[in-house]
Amino acid sequence: MFIGSLTGFVVIVILCVRNIAHSRKQTRKELSASSECYGGPAGEPLWDGELPARVEDYTEPRYVYENLKESSDYLPENGRIIGYRISPELVIHSRVKQCLNLPHLSDYISRYGGKLLNLNECSLLLSNWDKVSQLREKAGDEPLKVKSFWALSEHHLPVRLIVKSELVENVYRHDDWNDLILKR
Repeated sequence: MFIGSLTGFVVIVILCVRNIAHSRKQTRKELSASSECYGGPAGEPLWDGELPARVEDYTEPRYVYENLKESSDYLPENGRIIGYRISPELVIHSRVKQCLNLPHLSDYISRYGGKLLNLNECSLLLSNWDKVSQLREKAGDEPLKVKSFWALSEHHLPVRLIVKSELVENVYRHDDWNDLILKR
């Protein structure tokens, strides 16, 4: 009886160590300068261009391409998608990093070249959540499906926001794994 439970415990420990090692290897790969792990319509997350601070012709959420053209239609001839405009002043980054904990947060923000959303921008994103998800799906990417993500508190600290229907609950917990949705 004791040997069976000891064997089960050893197997669980081995699986945990293996998963941790795999996770660390993937994190190192994603944070490297290599773009081989970034596929899909957004491709490499870094982009060194400069977006206009504001557009006057905004009517609905739309794609923003690397050549700075914007369209509500998916047009791959414009290059990769660098984001989704959800207001005249706000473009959401095309990359969403799933299951990220606080120690790696600043590394991924630097690697992706974006900034955390503040609470007002999070509300704006939530009001456009379904439309952005539809744009992502049209381009062959996964829709937004997170239940919690990182944002900036009113004190400019990273906090976890939980999506509940249309409400955003601000939870000051740094020990959790949340998705990363950035602005450009």
